[in-house]
Amino acid sequence: MSLSWISPAERIQKLPPYVFARLDELKAKAREQGLDLIDLGMGNPDGPTPQPVIEAAMAALQNPANHGYPPFEGTASFRKAITQWYHRRYGVTLDPDSEALPLLGSKEGLGHLAIAYINPGDTVLVPSPSYPVHFRGPIIAGGVIHNLILKEENNWLIDLA
Repeated sequence: MSLSWISPAERIQKLPPYVFARLDELKAKAREQGLDLIDLGMGNPDGPTPQPVIEAAMAALQNPANHGYPPFEGTASFRKAITQWYHRRYGVTLDPDSEALPLLGSKEGLGHLAIAYINPGDTVLVPSPSYPVHFRGPIIAGGVIHNLILKEENNWLIDLA
């Protein structure tokens, strides 16, 4: 059975190739050639998970309260822990009920933020270089990307002049 009548949406076809997929290909080729690499890519862990973390995860899996999906807004205790961490780390006070939202990762949050606030045709200022989601989210939302080139002579800051 052919599914040739199904094609990706135009907004998806506008996305450039995913840079980290290409980097994975290049890393694999380099390793095949015996090169020793220092991977400065996505920030994946380069060491084993500490044993206490593994043990805590295993213990949590034994608790039937953890066998379902969490509430979409996260638990109150987790949101409170998030705001406490921000207070310790950055000295800011946040409301756990309105200013903390657990996510699967920052990419998810930035992508959804673009969909929530960017309308088709909106111009979106994106620093370059940037992480792929900084331009992929706005493209999916229908935004028009305007790259703000970051340069060493400006201390890698946006030049608004």
